[in-house]
Amino acid sequence: MAVAKRALAAVLVVVALALTSGAALAEAFTVRDIQVDVEADNAVLAREMAIEEAQRDGLRRLLQRLTVPEYFDQLPAADQQALTRLVTAYEVEEESTSATRYVGRLSVSYDEAAVQSLLQGTGVPIVLDTPPALLVVPALDEADGLAVFTGPEGWREAWSTEAGRNTLLDIRLPVGDLVDLRTLSAQALENEPDNALALAAERYGAEAAILLVARADDPASPTRVTVSERGNHAWRTDFAGDSLAMDGDAAAVWQAAVRRTQAALEREWKAANLVAMDRLARLPVAVSLSSLDEWADIRRRLDQIGAIRGIDVEAFSQQEAELVFNHIGNVGQLQRALEARGLNLSEGARTWRLQRTAGQPAG
Repeated sequence: MAVAKRALAAVLVVVALALTSGAALAEAFTVRDIQVDVEADNAVLAREMAIEEAQRDGLRRLLQRLTVPEYFDQLPAADQQALTRLVTAYEVEEESTSATRYVGRLSVSYDEAAVQSLLQGTGVPIVLDTPPALLVVPALDEADGLAVFTGPEGWREAWSTEAGRNTLLDIRLPVGDLVDLRTLSAQALENEPDNALALAAERYGAEAAILLVARADDPASPTRVTVSERGNHAWRTDFAGDSLAMDGDAAAVWQAAVRRTQAALEREWKAANLVAMDRLARLPVAVSLSSLDEWADIRRRLDQIGAIRGIDVEAFSQQEAELVFNHIGNVGQLQRALEARGLNLSEGARTWRLQRTAGQPAG
């Protein structure tokens, strides 16, 4: 059965990657698992009130997702008229009703530009770009070494269930087919983790990869889980590790460990990438070009950078484009955002220069 699952997963991996890359930003502005329980004069009114409550609660959780706890008390509220502009869609995941009560679980999606406008002028710094796609390789620390695709399934299954839910992170997971069994073998990850993770990241279209190893007191029925990083490729923030102790069924414990790990990874990435919304700067940049196709590819990548609020083209030829970036945040933050999209911004003798990262393919 496990072999059949891996074969099917290998067939679907290309389709899944295409869908994931396009949906990452939309998922970042979607809040799931919003619980509501409302009573009113009748069921219809209770449902309407519950949906509004879910939209408000979801917005609060989304705004907190975009910044760090130090700024939570400065986050703005939104009235019903503002919510109408902010909400793009909602989905009822579960619901039950009585004559006067509505109980449900909803997902709400919000408009990125409208949310950023709501935060304009508040003084709350936020992250404007989603993190680079991250391949997470979950493994268990067992007596005879790393168990990557073997041994108890709880840690891997929890990542399959929780990865990417209610987080900014664009997480991808290896499917465990024959290529993965060779590239991400325990031996490869223990002897040459950087090389193994780089190869796997390239295969899954991820800019970065990280090996997260869990040690449990009892992998089949854990009550204590400790997670550590044993290697990474191109992930620019630290993960200091985490430990969880709780009672519950095995699936709940493993899922809690995954959620805590995701939160820690996201927290460190946010701290390094917060941008103040109220300061707009201008940066002259020269781009050396070899072809119009290269320019089109670079421009497409620039359009993915949320910190760049506008681009003025000062001059253009077949060999070079002279641009001015109108951007939010400092130059270091802009460099990190560009690097995550395969672009290098460096200070030259006369002006800043932009080019595709060495070895970076077009596309």
